[in-house]
Amino acid sequence: MPLGRHVVGDGYQIRGLGSADLRCSRCMKFSRLKSNRGIYEELRRQGSYLWVKTPLRCPDEACANHLPERSSPKRLFYKRGKTHSGSDRWQCCLCEKTFSLGKPTRGHKKPHVNLLAFKLLINKTPINRMMEILEIGAPSLYGKIDFIYEQCRLFAASREMALPRMEFDRLYLCTDRQDYMVNWGDRSARKTIQLTAVATSELRSGYIFGLTPNFDPSIDPAGLQEAVELAGDPGKPYALRQFARLWTDGDYKTSVFRSATGSKETARDDLDAPELLTIRQQLPSTGAQVHADYLMHGHYWLLRYLLPGAKKLRFFLDRDAGLLSACFGAFSDRVSDRTADIVIVDIEKDLKTTDRQKGHAKAKAWFDQQRIRFTGMTDSQIKTALMADRVTAARAAHAVPARALQDTWLEHPFPDLAEPVKRYRYATDYGDYDAEHTANLLNMGTLWPVDTAFNQTRRRLAYCERPIRSNRRANGLWQIYAPYDPAMLEKLLTIYRVWHNFVWVSVKQRAKLSRFRG
Repeated sequence: MPLGRHVVGDGYQIRGLGSADLRCSRCMKFSRLKSNRGIYEELRRQGSYLWVKTPLRCPDEACANHLPERSSPKRLFYKRGKTHSGSDRWQCCLCEKTFSLGKPTRGHKKPHVNLLAFKLLINKTPINRMMEILEIGAPSLYGKIDFIYEQCRLFAASREMALPRMEFDRLYLCTDRQDYMVNWGDRSARKTIQLTAVATSELRSGYIFGLTPNFDPSIDPAGLQEAVELAGDPGKPYALRQFARLWTDGDYKTSVFRSATGSKETARDDLDAPELLTIRQQLPSTGAQVHADYLMHGHYWLLRYLLPGAKKLRFFLDRDAGLLSACFGAFSDRVSDRTADIVIVDIEKDLKTTDRQKGHAKAKAWFDQQRIRFTGMTDSQIKTALMADRVTAARAAHAVPARALQDTWLEHPFPDLAEPVKRYRYATDYGDYDAEHTANLLNMGTLWPVDTAFNQTRRRLAYCERPIRSNRRANGLWQIYAPYDPAMLEKLLTIYRVWHNFVWVSVKQRAKLSRFRG
């Protein structure tokens, strides 16, 4: 059925062609149609480390355990000692055949430097310096990076496959996104490749979920364009395309035209719409870039898969329409049954240090005055009371008090140096929480854990350092240590995530992180 202006049976209106809008006939709010197929494909891509085939497989091709799934609930193999070389020997539970697996470092000429290579990677050592320190060539070094990446994927999967079976009373999850740059590989086309990564950190432990850039290395660009033409995607609305989640040559040309003509959608504040690229940007020459909106939807569906045992979920999202839409898309039923809440956090991140200090000093002086008003109360109780006053005032001034905070930004009265000028919008306010309960939830709102993780990727990974702008090259961006292969970015971010979650943890974090380790 063609898209037009009409009302469908579930109370929604579909408007527009291409990037069609879906309007609710009750609240009159808009959202954009997405391809369920595209979201599922992106979920499978981001969670591929969880669903890879187990390295344990029966040598008998006729046996059902020859290609078993890693997620199988049954025990498929028994351990039967070791071989003369020290490798583990296994026995199939079905056909009882025995086999052995070689050590992961089999074929490595210098396996003893793998640990040092891992440490150098997450301590911002450039490739040339790593080769000098490890005394190996470029092919050997890149082989070791691939080896470390694969071992990190397997290690993370062995722990996080247990998460869907674990129970949590309440989780506070902070989500943000960050852009990374890949250097151009052709001097005749000095245009940047900009990728986006989305990550979610648990507030109390700092444990990172996700951190996957919007790049699919398994796609052949030439084959993609041919498949797009055969599927007739160029003439279809975005949500009905077979390859809706992937950037195509047609998408790129349309994007450049819209950005050049001053389209209102050029701002990246609304990534629920297909983001726009400019003439100074290009698509990767290998693999395929994923649309940022589908990256976000896949991210939240992965969280839903990993955390079904959480009795209550509290999401703190950066002010980004794409994040809000994606979170609602994956957790709408939990929002409806009130086991999930979503708070939008808006932070002024571009203030200078002196302005941050002045704002912090002013807020501290104001809070000292409030202590006189609330004599006998602790600082925590005073903060709750002050925020509750703002909640009550916002509800009293709104035409629909039960949903007042969905449309109202409340300024946080206690800014700190890390998050100055902070505001909240309670996107799932239905008036069923009293002012004190709501105030406690809002006071916990922060993006600090995920922003800290993103900052560490800049400081810990040479590949992820911010680029500099060159006046000699028409203001083109260039980063001497940035990768030329977009796939390398995903490898380094995966290595960093495993290092952050399981290696570099403080004594206080160790106990908190243990509940996510499986």
